[in-house]
Amino acid sequence: MREITFIEKFLKANHKYVLDKFSNKELLTVASKTHATDLLTEVDLTLQKRFVEAAEESFPTDRVIGEESGLDVIPEESDGRVWMIDPIDGTYNFVRGANPAFGISVAFVQDGFAQAAGVHMPLNNLMFLAETDKGAFCNGRRLCVSTVQRFDEACMEIDFGGVKARRALVKRALDIIKKAGQVRCQGCAVMGICQVASGDVDGYLHIGLPPWDFAAAQLIAEEAGAVATRLDGRPLRLFDEKQGVLITNGAIHKTALSLLNH
Repeated sequence: MREITFIEKFLKANHKYVLDKFSNKELLTVASKTHATDLLTEVDLTLQKRFVEAAEESFPTDRVIGEESGLDVIPEESDGRVWMIDPIDGTYNFVRGANPAFGISVAFVQDGFAQAAGVHMPLNNLMFLAETDKGAFCNGRRLCVSTVQRFDEACMEIDFGGVKARRALVKRALDIIKKAGQVRCQGCAVMGICQVASGDVDGYLHIGLPPWDFAAAQLIAEEAGAVATRLDGRPLRLFDEKQGVLITNGAIHKTALSLLNH
């Protein structure tokens, strides 16, 4: 498939650039967007610009949706070919460096469903790739979700987000927080979701997440055997304009939903 080759090539080509910028992050140009901890850097803008240019050259009739520079407009119709990029997911971590979980996320979407996806985590040198019905891989190793069955043994990655989202999440997901065996928050959606795919955590929860934040990672997780829904149990769709993301190993999904909706 041309698209997965394109994704992998783009991610590899920008590996050194991101590492170099991270190594000299005190020199970065940084601005705030919607709130004080919602950060935007020159790296976000440069990576997205590079991707748009590369996509226009290789797939000139395709649409590109991205988090930055006014490309964050969800299409009214789900038909056609669309590329989705989050140039740096976990920008706050990238800038602060105390918890350096961040990744570059690219998905190719056809008729509303991701068909090919890549997530690259430069610091860890991890390349997650997936195609529909072909499985998910990290650095060439096939991925499979965990076999944890009991919620009190499960490790949940919960993304608390900004202040407004955090208040809503704590109100909705208090029983999840109380009853999960372990709770983590890395502040990077693609890291959390890809760790569901690799079996390193058993579930991922976010109260509200735009599609470029989960499009690629969702496909990777599902191809590894995960179940992905909205918080009310409806299927997780990219362009449905609904809120809330729950992705688990499948075995704990019913319990997680019941705790969210009791």
